[in-house]
Amino acid sequence: MEGTTILWIVIAVIAVIVIAALLMSTSRKRRADVHRTQAEEIRDEAREHDRALREREAHAQEAEAQARKARAEAEQREAEAKRLEAEAERRGEHAETIRAERDEQLRAADARDPDVRTDDEGYRIDEQGNRIGDSGWAAPGREPHDRGADDMGADDRGADDRRV
Repeated sequence: MEGTTILWIVIAVIAVIVIAALLMSTSRKRRADVHRTQAEEIRDEAREHDRALREREAHAQEAEAQARKARAEAEQREAEAKRLEAEAERRGEHAETIRAERDEQLRAADARDPDVRTDDEGYRIDEQGNRIGDSGWAAPGREPHDRGADDMGADDRGADDRRV
């Protein structure tokens, strides 16, 4: 019996070793499968981060392009404003020249008109000999055309018909 018992013990030990080996092999396979699954999940997350990164970069490039466009438009508006300012200044200078010519013509006309009192330079004068502003340029009986802020005309007279 001793030989049979030893044989059964050897068979039992071999069976335990085989079962342990199978369990370890299955455990390794399961662990490898878990690691593969985890690695795939990490790769999926990395791909998602990469997609999000490309999307953010695209938005950043779009915002940068919009900023460049806005800057270019602002520079264009600034150049247009400068051009308009120069045009306004040129026209203002031209208007001053025309106004001076008109004033000179009106002084010459007043100097020739026997009904208008003028000084030696052709400027209208009041009864006391003081120069009258541009409001006196209208012909007698007519309203003046262009009155300056410092000019005094018939509308500026007080109740006793003196200038105020």
